[in-house]
This record gives sequence, structure tokens and C-alpha cells, in this order.
Amino acid sequence: MNNMMNHVNDNDGTKPEAEAMDTDHDGNNCHNGSEAQSAVNGDVKPPLSNDEEMEEDESRAEATFQFVVENFSKLEESVLSPSCMVRNLPWKIMAMPRKNHAERQKSLGFFLQCNGESESTSWSCQASAELRMLKWDPEGEPCKRNIQHLFYHKENDWGFSHFMAWQDVLDPSGGFIKDDKIILEVHVTADAPHGVSWDSKKHTGYVGLKNQGATCYMNSLLQTLFFTNKLRRAVYLMPTESDDSTRSVPLALQRVFYELQFSDKPVGTKKLTRSFGWETLDSFMQHDVQELCRVLLDNMESKMKGTCVEGTIPKLFEGKMLS
Repeated sequence: MNNMMNHVNDNDGTKPEAEAMDTDHDGNNCHNGSEAQSAVNGDVKPPLSNDEEMEEDESRAEATFQFVVENFSKLEESVLSPSCMVRNLPWKIMAMPRKNHAERQKSLGFFLQCNGESESTSWSCQASAELRMLKWDPEGEPCKRNIQHLFYHKENDWGFSHFMAWQDVLDPSGGFIKDDKIILEVHVTADAPHGVSWDSKKHTGYVGLKNQGATCYMNSLLQTLFFTNKLRRAVYLMPTESDDSTRSVPLALQRVFYELQFSDKPVGTKKLTRSFGWETLDSFMQHDVQELCRVLLDNMESKMKGTCVEGTIPKLFEGKMLS
């Protein structure tokens, strides 16, 4: 039986097969990540060849890493591998002996831990992973199981309390143990985390727009317009030297585009919405994004008349109807 859970939540070992659980509430042998023994008796093998190019990229979305557990037959407590960075979060392999009290059977517990040493309670990260125990023969078929989980501070590790029967791991004919060592491997794929510090400029080259309350629709529109390169160039070329800095929509849009291109931090849009004539309350109300797009484009088209960028808006956005 391969019960999926976190490492301290299997109270009696009678959970249905593959029931998802976390590891923070076990009445037996409770070992939180911070209490788990350091992995001084194991090694992390180098990433596989398809990860070598990403080895230094801590913001990568996926990685494969291994952990060699030594003196396996003498293992009495949980052990943790050194960390592998994915999405700027530390991920570790956790291994431990587990007992099924109902069947009095000892098993290998195999878990993936995320951000286990963090004291923050605000972070979360959705991830999927394949947990594998490799055979020492490169041609041998590994034992593997899949997990999907939302990792967060209360459930920061996930896996299988009974990944394989202990006696089966120790059986030399199975090919999983050699010189009292086993090889555990994880391939993890993670979504962008929430509630953690993230330098998007450093890792992606771009920054986002601050949400004033209910302006996500406007932010999406502004990013779309910003990444329309010919439009962005035309916006920069609009003459705004004599415009009122508080009421000019073209000038406010130029500022937003400039900061999106050169700022290292998220860009505010309050000056832009003030140029619309909006009050603070308006920023907390949903507006029609198509209407907002029409107003912005009409405003820009009027401002571009008589300049070197006149006609840019129709060229980019005008369509033809055939009947």
C-alpha cells in the first residue's frame, strides 16, 4: 500500500491507498521538517543532463535531483537532502522509517518538502512531482509514484508514508539497495509561488503593475498595449511637453510605459487613473475593459494627429468587414 500524505499525519496506517495527506499531525514518531535529522549521511547527486543548463537558475520551474541515503538499514529517524532551488524556494527529499500499526509492517516513507525552514505563514506553491527510488543497475526499472499538492506552511511536505515495504527495499534481489545505500530521486514542476519575495525584473526582465483595488482588467490592457511594440514607440513620440501633468492621459500613459520598461519595481497607475478623472472609489469598481480600451485608443489617436506617428492607431487596430 502506498499512502500519499505528509510525513506526520498517518495516525494508524489504515488510510485508503493514495489518499492525499500532509505530515503535521501524527501521533506516532512526529518529525517536523525543522526537527528532522540533517542529511549528513547522504549525498545529493548532480542534476541530470537535462537540468545542467538550469543548475544556477533558482527561478526555474522544474528540476530533477537525487539523494543517496546511506546506512539505510540502520535508519531510525527522518533524514533530509540538501536543498534544490525551484521557483526560488528550497525543495528537499525526506526519507524515514514508518510503521503500519494495523499490519505491524515497517515501510519506507518518501516525501518532498518545500520551504521547510521558513517561518513565514503567507507563502504557498502549487506543484506536481514524480518520486522515484532508483535501482543501482542503470537499466533497472525504478519504483515511482506521482503527487500533486499545494505546499504551504502547514503542509510543507507531501508524499507516501508507505512508499515501499522495508523488507522489500532491503532485499538485494530487488536491486534497490547496494552497500546499504538507496537512491531517491524527485522530478518537481512548480507554479510561481505566492506570498514570497519575487524579483520579477531580475528573473524575467519585466515588472508588473500595482492593483489599486479592482484595476486588474486595466493592468491587463496596459500590458497588452505596452507589448505592442509599434504602439509603444508611437506613444513615446506623442508631443506632451506642454500638457497638464495631472489631466493629460497621453502624458500619464507615457510615464507608465517608461516605468514598465526601465523600473525595477512594480509600477503604479494612480496618475493615469487620475488623468481619466477617476476618484479613489472608481479604482475599486469594475469598468468595462473594451470601453476603456476604446477611450484610450481614441485619446491617443487624437494626440497623434499632425505628428510623425499620425495614423498609427488605425494601422494597428483597424479592421475590415466583408459581407
